[in-house]
Amino acid sequence: MDDKIKYILKIGICVLLILAVMNILGINLNGNDVSQNSSLLEGFVLEIQHDTQNLATGANAFCDLYRGSSSSLNNECRRLTEKNCNETSCCVFTNNKCVAGGANGPTYNTNSNGKTINADYYFQNQCYGANCPSQ
Repeated sequence: MDDKIKYILKIGICVLLILAVMNILGINLNGNDVSQNSSLLEGFVLEIQHDTQNLATGANAFCDLYRGSSSSLNNECRRLTEKNCNETSCCVFTNNKCVAGGANGPTYNTNSNGKTINADYYFQNQCYGANCPSQ
């Protein structure tokens, strides 16, 4: 019987020590303390609202990912379908392929001799160039 009492006392002392340490560290397991958690949640909700207001579409996110790296952007634009190419603001569809560019045309618009290539291109489903079909 004495062993059982000692065992129960040891467990009780351990529980009290754990509670004391939790109190010192400020750990609160009480679910009713809403004031502290509420301000954290408010900040989190406000942060989500702010982020969703500035959320880019997939096409814009694609462009943002390669902004400042025209060569990489050009390589990634080449992988897009015509439809997806025309949804971006950083790629144009010309000569049956998608390449880096914008409203002013392809970023790389010269041939291997450095001569400017004047080809029609589509930017966001709008044709630009001398031979575009009349609308």
